[in-house]
Amino acid sequence: MFPDISGSTMQYLANLNRINNNINQTSSQISSGSRVQQASDAPAEIGEILQLQANIGANQQVQTNLSNANAEVNSADSALQTAISILQQAQSLASEGANSSATAAQRAILAQQVSGLQSELIATSQTQLNGMFIFSGDQDGGPQYQADPTAANGVQQLFTTSATRTIKDTSGTSIAVALTAQQIFDPRNSDSTPATGNAFTAINDLLTSLQNNDQAGIQAAVGELSSANTYVNQQLTFYGEAESRITDATNLAQKFQTQQQSDLSQLRDTDEASAAVTLSQEQVQQQASISVESNILQMRNIFYYIA
Repeated sequence: MFPDISGSTMQYLANLNRINNNINQTSSQISSGSRVQQASDAPAEIGEILQLQANIGANQQVQTNLSNANAEVNSADSALQTAISILQQAQSLASEGANSSATAAQRAILAQQVSGLQSELIATSQTQLNGMFIFSGDQDGGPQYQADPTAANGVQQLFTTSATRTIKDTSGTSIAVALTAQQIFDPRNSDSTPATGNAFTAINDLLTSLQNNDQAGIQAAVGELSSANTYVNQQLTFYGEAESRITDATNLAQKFQTQQQSDLSQLRDTDEASAAVTLSQEQVQQQASISVESNILQMRNIFYYIA
């Protein structure tokens, strides 16, 4: 019989297995750059890590939403600038038509040009972005207005709607991002008559007056178009403010994400210099354990032969 050294051997084997596991874990941390790869790696910190990851995901979604909203308000801003240009061109033609020396034939030619501008204005009210009619409020699947030469203001309103679409920043504060075509181009009084600044009515009144060679009507349309120009410019301010708020919200969200990523990195990422030192120490322990185990095996063989 040889002395019972199996207990010692098992202890050394267990220690060697533990060291090997530590080496594998440290090597994995260095290669992956992540100190925490599963909950058991840092049970006290995993809750905070998961919360930071959730916050980062939510922040990224906010930034995506803000980016989409920014594209919408930029498109609306551009459309309103086009509408203002159309109204200014119509004003210029109205001034020509209001001249007492203008003939019926000349006014008929001007009427053709104004008709084209009217079509452009209606098309502007139908502006789309990614298939969405941005001036159709909560019913953005189709345009709110279409041309109708028989109507008093030259257009047909297809439906009545509100614009309740908003976007939220990182604090949950809502930013309004939409107006309806009615709010922009077809403001109404309480009795449903066209209000001052009604662009559809102004340009249609000019067109009708030019077609009828009505100098007084043309002169009146000059004032209507001026009011419409001022009114649409006021609506443009809404989108300018929305753009500014979205830009500020995006910048703040990006700052939050930078901080959140930094906090997550401190909790989760590997300190490569420290890990490299740890790996070196573990490898030394491994070699020492292997050496000790080798000596134990030699001793066991000697006892075997003595027995």
